[in-house]
Amino acid sequence: MHGDAVAWLAERPDLQDSSVIATMPDVSELGVSLERWREFFLGAARAVLLAAPPDGLAVFIQTDNKIEGRWVSKAGLVLRVADELDVPLLFHKIVCRRPPGSLIHGRPGYSHILAFSRRARDDADHPTPDVLPDLGAMPWSHSIGTRAAEAAVTAVRRLSPATTRIVVPFCGLGTILAVANARGFDAVGIERNRKRAEAARTFELEPEPAAKPSI
Repeated sequence: MHGDAVAWLAERPDLQDSSVIATMPDVSELGVSLERWREFFLGAARAVLLAAPPDGLAVFIQTDNKIEGRWVSKAGLVLRVADELDVPLLFHKIVCRRPPGSLIHGRPGYSHILAFSRRARDDADHPTPDVLPDLGAMPWSHSIGTRAAEAAVTAVRRLSPATTRIVVPFCGLGTILAVANARGFDAVGIERNRKRAEAARTFELEPEPAAKPSI
C-alpha cells in the first residue's frame, strides 16, 4: 500500500500473528541531512521493534554507509534501539555484496541481517550460516537481493511458528513480499513512493532456470 511506513507501524504496535522485515531507506534516498536521517532511522527502528508481537520477529536488512570518509553503522543504530527497548538479538548474519577480498570505494562489501524477538529463541540444534555468499538476484538497483530476502523469511518460518503474516515497511518493488508469498505467508507492504507501491502489488520473482540434464 502507498503510505508512510513509520506512521503506519506507530498506529499498530504489537501486530498479532505477524513478523516485520524492514530495510530502512538510505540518507541519499530521503534527500535530507545526515542528522535528520539519523533521527528518522532511529524512529523507524523503534517503530519496527514495537510493531512485532512478543512471539514474532523484527528483522532488519541493512547496508552501512560511508559519508565524508566516516562509516555510519546502520547495524549499530538498530542494536542501540533494541538495547533501549530491551528486545534481545536472535542472530546477526553477514551477506557478501562482493567476493571477500574485493576492493570497494564508498560502500561496504557486505550487508547485515539482524533478527530480534522478545520470546523466540534461535535453537542451537538447528544452526544456519552466519555468512551468506551473495545477495542473490537483484530485481532493481536498491533491492536487498533474493538470497537475503529468503534468509529473512526462512528465519521467520523457523523461529516464529505463530507468524502467518509478514509486514514489510519500505517495501520498494516488493522483493520480500514476493518471497513471503512464495513461502506461504500473507504479506503487507508499505511504500512511500506511489509508483513503487503500485509495482509491488503485482511484482513476482523470476522463476529459477531449470537445471541442465546430466549426460
